[in-house]
Amino acid sequence: MPTIDALDAPSQLEGILAHRPELLAKYRTFYQSFWNDGLVPRRTLELCRRRIAYIHDCAAELAVTDADVSLTEAEELALAHAQFDAFAPPEQAALVLAEFMPFSVHQISDSMVSAVAEVLGESGCVSLLTALSFFDVNCRMKLALDIEPQAAALTPTHLV
Repeated sequence: MPTIDALDAPSQLEGILAHRPELLAKYRTFYQSFWNDGLVPRRTLELCRRRIAYIHDCAAELAVTDADVSLTEAEELALAHAQFDAFAPPEQAALVLAEFMPFSVHQISDSMVSAVAEVLGESGCVSLLTALSFFDVNCRMKLALDIEPQAAALTPTHLV
């Protein structure tokens, strides 16, 4: 799995953030943390990241795929249309939270969070909620900065 330092060309977003190198370094470290801490299955993170990108209609984020997670065409369509019954129950619980994160975060209930904590544990639940917030921000930045889609099959620890 390539690391950010091993990648030859920075993404457009990285190029913009590079104007503040200390911020870029912190951004990379933070983004990598929930992919690498092992508290949330990588597939669950990828499903949630893609669902949030669909909610925002963020082509730049949807152009990125996790090389370690393969989704079927049916799963991709299910994500696009918020049809979560195609996924395992723990994934469904995480996707329910992802669904609310961009525009209805205040409607996330204790029971929704408890459902995730039951399957991921308290630490996993905190990691997931943090990741969801970050996925939302990542889409918003790409949209606000008019980042063009760049197809990439890299690990999401790269900020493509």
